[in-house]
Amino acid sequence: MLTSLTIEQTTHILSKRLKAKYSPKFLLEIESEKDIVLAEIHSLQVKNISPIYENQNDCSIKIVEELQDRKIINIMILALTQSGKTGTMNALIKNYLIYNNLSPIPIENIYIITGLSSKEWVSQTKIRLPKSIEDRVFHRDHLEKVFVNNIKNKKNVLIICDEIQIAAKKTQTLHKSFKEAGLCDKNFLLSNDIKIIEFTATPDGTIYDQMKWNENSSKIQMHPGLGYTSCFDLYNNKQVFQYKDLYCYDRKNKEFNTNQVIKNITEIKKVMEERFDSPMHNIIRTPNGDDYVVVNNFKKVFGNNIDIHYYNENSEIEDINDILGKKPSRDTFIFIKEKLRCAKTLTKLYLGVLYERYSRTPNDSVITQGLLGRSTGYDDNGKTIIFTNIDSIEKYERLWDTNFEDKNISWISNTTKSNKTQEGKKLISKGTYLDPSNVNNVTIEKTGEKILIRRRFTSWDKMREYFIKKRNTIDKFKKKKGPTYKKMDDNGFYIGKIKGKTKVWSWEEIDECPFIGTANNGYWFYPGYKDVNDKKTLKWFFFYYKN
Repeated sequence: MLTSLTIEQTTHILSKRLKAKYSPKFLLEIESEKDIVLAEIHSLQVKNISPIYENQNDCSIKIVEELQDRKIINIMILALTQSGKTGTMNALIKNYLIYNNLSPIPIENIYIITGLSSKEWVSQTKIRLPKSIEDRVFHRDHLEKVFVNNIKNKKNVLIICDEIQIAAKKTQTLHKSFKEAGLCDKNFLLSNDIKIIEFTATPDGTIYDQMKWNENSSKIQMHPGLGYTSCFDLYNNKQVFQYKDLYCYDRKNKEFNTNQVIKNITEIKKVMEERFDSPMHNIIRTPNGDDYVVVNNFKKVFGNNIDIHYYNENSEIEDINDILGKKPSRDTFIFIKEKLRCAKTLTKLYLGVLYERYSRTPNDSVITQGLLGRSTGYDDNGKTIIFTNIDSIEKYERLWDTNFEDKNISWISNTTKSNKTQEGKKLISKGTYLDPSNVNNVTIEKTGEKILIRRRFTSWDKMREYFIKKRNTIDKFKKKKGPTYKKMDDNGFYIGKIKGKTKVWSWEEIDECPFIGTANNGYWFYPGYKDVNDKKTLKWFFFYYKN
């Protein structure tokens, strides 16, 4: 089909997207395909599989109107969790196809992608979108090969990205895929008429990078429709409690504080007795390590008159809604691991307690998108109780109310950090796939800001080799000894000292450390564990300022 398309060629730097020109015969093919897709979207609405509501349609029209400005390459859509992003995507496809002022687009040039590694997201998204699109719905595992190979050499393309805060760092999958596909070149994007629409509830650092695109970008805040219950509503309705540790392992003394755990679980039981007049389904997020410890303590508090399920990568449960949709005959507890982080829609009719995994240094984005975010939407039963980090809700509300332009909030995520300025600390990006410094032909203002280089290695030897190599090119490394071995604790875990605190550090904690200030050697290095209870998950982290 590509032989039916011509596009103006150019050797100079472009200022706007070029229009594709098609033969009359090919235009008829596009028109025929368009009618099929519009009929599929209409069928999804009639069957109530994916209805399009007024707020979703309004948002999609704003997107289409923005795209009339041919300088625009990417548009970020800010939408609260479970407020109807997929319906908006359907509305966008519909209105894009029927809008007369836009170039006709072949259906095979419309893509839905995500940085999530989730088969559930794929199946859930395909069900809600027109069948003509489903072959171009890709999650993280298929981006670097299938998506890249599919999109290469195409012109006049619409890419819709969902949950863009996932795998968004400049060293991760989205950036690697975009670079391989040629999408990290502004001139390429403009000459090939590439449009990128990004959906997220928690943009984190991506929004600060997207703002640097100036006239080539735009952002739209989609407000929810009637009957929507936000995380702010849940908090104001007193359906949110501060979470506590349900594991309570004292690493120093190598023992569990079982009495404290029992006290914290008893608090859950008391809330259930006060709030629920019938059995409910309850979801508990457990640590990555010894989840059986948590489960056994729940049995001590609740006795044997409960049903227990496990929902993780190894469980037999394909869809948690198969359980949630059935009325329980007695209180049911579903213990989950690394599930329900974002995107998944839960059946809420019999949903009781949702308990997020406790962290001393909570990731605000993970908290907002996790069990708290899964409890929002248009079908709140009015009873569901969420145990989570309340401070994250309060910070998120401030960000939402300011259209994410308030940079004074200490929002913790994988792609944000606080930068010390003369006016105080300001929230900035750590560097994401949207960072224009990673894209050719994008001019950005020089701010004099220090750039923190973060590297992670599978072994101490590889980290050491990296330093030796850099020592020949970085003046401040010359005559330095480089990384030395760290000490181990009594359990054989490497320990590190960060900001005056010595302990076994997790990957998440190290990634979130701002590293504001200077180091005598000009660099930092730390051991970190994905699971602080598993020695096999050790990685070595190396940091230094580029300037």
